[in-house]
Amino acid sequence: MVLLFNTVATDTATICIFDVGAMMHRVNDVGDWWSIPANELAEVQNGNALFLNLGTDGTYQLEIADEIDLNAVSFNLNTPSGRVFIGAGEEMSGGGFEPEGISGFFVEVREPNYRVFVSRDGQRISVKFVAAPASRNEVSQLIRL
Repeated sequence: MVLLFNTVATDTATICIFDVGAMMHRVNDVGDWWSIPANELAEVQNGNALFLNLGTDGTYQLEIADEIDLNAVSFNLNTPSGRVFIGAGEEMSGGGFEPEGISGFFVEVREPNYRVFVSRDGQRISVKFVAAPASRNEVSQLIRL
């Protein structure tokens, strides 16, 4: 069952998922700090943000679901404020700005950490949050969907 559905357009071929509190340290960084692969990977490893590299710009249907494809990838996410943004990469915290939800939406969560499962079927991206004990990720490559 789909719990929340939204259409998001991205000009960066990237969907990001992050708690606004976990990314406060990047607000005053340059606006495109995350376009440097080492920066992006460091934030994913620390569990502060997930960057879903999609390969092409465009419009995507994002859904929060209570069931997800068995081929879903999953990553840990730190959620200190309980306010998670899911949307276009161009709304990532930086350049003195925080996301406004212009090309994305906010989800309220209760636990301090989640395992976030993500699957893609064409232009549809499904996301499922499951409470988890950890927020770090042992990854060495960027997330490609």
